[in-house]
Amino acid sequence: MKYFMPAGLLVAFIVALLLPGPGQWLEQLGLVQWMVVVIFVINGYQTRLQGTAVASGYGRLVLSAILINLIIAPWIAWGVATLLPLGTALSVGILVMAAVPSTLSSAIVMTRIAGGDATASLMLTVILNLLGVFSIPLMLSGTLGTSGLVELSPWNLLYKLALLVLLPFVIGMLLRRWREWPVPAWVLGYLPSLCVIGTVWMLLSRSHQTLLSVAVNEVLWAALASLLVHSALLCLSYWAGKYHISEPAKRLALLFTASQKTLPVAISVMAAMAIGPLAGLALLCCIVFHFLQLLMDSVIAARLVAGSEH
Repeated sequence: MKYFMPAGLLVAFIVALLLPGPGQWLEQLGLVQWMVVVIFVINGYQTRLQGTAVASGYGRLVLSAILINLIIAPWIAWGVATLLPLGTALSVGILVMAAVPSTLSSAIVMTRIAGGDATASLMLTVILNLLGVFSIPLMLSGTLGTSGLVELSPWNLLYKLALLVLLPFVIGMLLRRWREWPVPAWVLGYLPSLCVIGTVWMLLSRSHQTLLSVAVNEVLWAALASLLVHSALLCLSYWAGKYHISEPAKRLALLFTASQKTLPVAISVMAAMAIGPLAGLALLCCIVFHFLQLLMDSVIAARLVAGSEH
């Protein structure tokens, strides 16, 4: 399970390059939107709200996470995209990835591994993902609008994200409260990842010609931009925790949750924006960001565990 998503994304990229026809056909049928809906229905179903209430002393933690993850992050990415020679598609990719909320599971896992407060991380994840539906259109309208890269209607994007992300997520949570269905654990574990992989395959297939012309230096610029944005968010989260959060376990929750970005929501934004041939390279930038943030945070979590044992 640990390597299923990375391996699947790699396979999706290779198949989109070698055999784009089926992916293009399925994308034209509108399957991308339905896969996004399935992802968030299952994510909502898997989200347990018990024990995630905002207790006394959590105010600074929540406020810090919202400011860093949803408000400051897009403008950090805007600065990076302005300074680096990314080109239009890569700039769109890094700006979209920076605008989306925290990962739906990785941040919680990293927090738990590092010895942090996993319940606080879950609480922050739920809050950020619910608020992110409303903040993404406004932030992208500002960053993309300022850059002049893509014409964007924030209200149209908000409407589409509400249908693709928020409504399915809420339906999934309500289904769990109404009744726990006898669904095998492996289905709940693998189906969202399969939908992410399938969606990436279809969107990359649509941009087959663009991907064939991708140069190595473009991938390197995307990697550098991703590292700069994620490193800046890690630093902000660290300093906010150090000066405003008294409990070390909650500082770790803030560190990993406020700095990470979720690929499924980025994919849903790409689907909602309908940016045509830019989608392939922009999505590739999001995937590079996804891989690098997991790699960096895995190393940080391992070092924190090693340090606590000495």
